[in-house]
Amino acid sequence: MIFSDSDVFLIDRIYTRDDRYEANRRFIEKLPKLDAATSIYNLLEICGIAANVLSRSELEQLFYYFDELYGVQLIYPKDSGRTVEEYFRDFTEQMFRLVSKKMKYPDAQILFIAEEYGVSHLVTWNTKDFKGRTYISVLTPQEFLEQYSQTKLQS
Repeated sequence: MIFSDSDVFLIDRIYTRDDRYEANRRFIEKLPKLDAATSIYNLLEICGIAANVLSRSELEQLFYYFDELYGVQLIYPKDSGRTVEEYFRDFTEQMFRLVSKKMKYPDAQILFIAEEYGVSHLVTWNTKDFKGRTYISVLTPQEFLEQYSQTKLQS
């Protein structure tokens, strides 16, 4: 599974004048062909930023139909049959493990769920926030396209 970070979708939807927009768009267009996902944490972050520029109706469309708009799975934390108390105890321990690696809490939430699902790649423009803090391969959208264009992404 390929996990896409919030910034990839924000550049596509909000920051269309960003210098990385074209490379980002090429990656976005490949998502439906991949086993791609993002998390509910990412979607909430995206909506929080998008709320400043989208109408309420546009924001609701983004929130409720995000997976269809982008052809990705929207993943939620796994409860693994634990009680709420057990889940939050485990979650808190994992958050501490990650923030002790000098991660910001929102990034720690995102990395936690990516690791929980055993994703193979985390695709983000903010690689410095994740590299060296996980076993997951962390790549920019451009790097991902370059690395996999000859093998898995042939159209």
